[in-house]
Amino acid sequence: METAVAAAALHDDVLADVLRRLPARSLAASRCVCKAWRAIVDDRRLLAPHLLPQAVRGFFVNYQDHRTPHFFERPAAAPTDGGRRILIDGRFDFIEHGIWYRRSLVVDHCDGLVLYWDVEHGSFYVCNPVTRWWERLPRCTGGYDWRWNRDTFLLFDPAVSKHYRVLMICREPAVKEEDDARRSMEWPPSRWRCHELSSRTGRWQEKVFVREGEAAGTVSDLLMDSLSYCMEPRWRFAAYWQEALYVHCHGEYVARMSLSDSTYRVIKSPIDRAECYNDVKSFLGRSEKGVYFAAIYRRQLRVWILNEALDQTEWILKHDRVLKPDDWWAVVGRGDYFQIKLDGPWVLDENEKSKTRDDVEWSSDDDDIIQTGDWNENTNEGYMYPDTFHVLGFHPYKEVVFLTTLSLAVAYHLNSSKVQFLGILSPKDHNYGVTDSFVYTPCLRNA
Repeated sequence: METAVAAAALHDDVLADVLRRLPARSLAASRCVCKAWRAIVDDRRLLAPHLLPQAVRGFFVNYQDHRTPHFFERPAAAPTDGGRRILIDGRFDFIEHGIWYRRSLVVDHCDGLVLYWDVEHGSFYVCNPVTRWWERLPRCTGGYDWRWNRDTFLLFDPAVSKHYRVLMICREPAVKEEDDARRSMEWPPSRWRCHELSSRTGRWQEKVFVREGEAAGTVSDLLMDSLSYCMEPRWRFAAYWQEALYVHCHGEYVARMSLSDSTYRVIKSPIDRAECYNDVKSFLGRSEKGVYFAAIYRRQLRVWILNEALDQTEWILKHDRVLKPDDWWAVVGRGDYFQIKLDGPWVLDENEKSKTRDDVEWSSDDDDIIQTGDWNENTNEGYMYPDTFHVLGFHPYKEVVFLTTLSLAVAYHLNSSKVQFLGILSPKDHNYGVTDSFVYTPCLRNA
């Protein structure tokens, strides 16, 4: 009893430091002591290092003109199990015979699990590419065309539970051109009707999120904003953080959907698209300190962190610099882009067999570094490649954002503005660009 009282008197930071030193089994048992200890273990993800390597092993990439996704990785960076190298299967041919021949996409990733969509058959799969575990989800029957009118998200935190959830959200209402009354309705609605599947039950169930606060606008506003995205193949990104799903939606707002109490609220994005003439490219993701928002307007990169402390929600500007693509080519050589053969440490899965040099474990603290101390100048003179930058994703454990331009993939450090060359993201045959990319962190635990 005296030990328990003494532990209760410790500051949360001190207690977290003590619990962090426990072995995995004892740390998991400490979650059952009381609600306060469980909150400390879960909120600070103390179990995560025992379940996740906390390292980026690659990207799953969907291309506009390729039938199946590809895996972009550093070959020697594969995780190990007792010293045995574990290969990450980017073709997903372990799921069902012949599935990788069919039109398919990676539609989400969360802490080691991947949500895979067989487009031709309309089937969703949750799988672990490291352990080669998979299961097919039952079809969701909600009285709508669930493949095209909804977007699907995977929610999984192995430090909290072995179970995963899949949330299907209506991205926009079906509105006829002459339906003026429906166009004037507010959106999102006060009661947002979604569908959820839990691996505990294996069944889809309707889940209603009740709005707290104001709506983002009207249905008409949403549809007008959708037109401005006509050249963008992907309409949204999302981040799962502390039992809440943050969804980046049309209309430049973020919907924070709380899974614990089935409520949601609208968070205005930090950018004003009208001021950027609809040319800004924005991205929402999770990184070291929570939810991050990146925006690229021409070659200006800005990154914000969402602060939700003390019931006050605000975007705090973390980074504001000018990108210089010419400097990126300095580390890989000069020459005609269509003739030069760039050999970065990372390769696409289809090129891995041709990789012969002995690579070492990739670290975001070393590798080829482009010194970029002068990247904070605000001139656009000499800019060669307008509107070609895209965000591939955030490093989930370090303040690093992955970027691409003209198929050149780099890791960009937000604190130092240093750039690391990863490799060429383009497949062997011609492609029309990346539609989706998912930063992959493996997990050795199945759901």
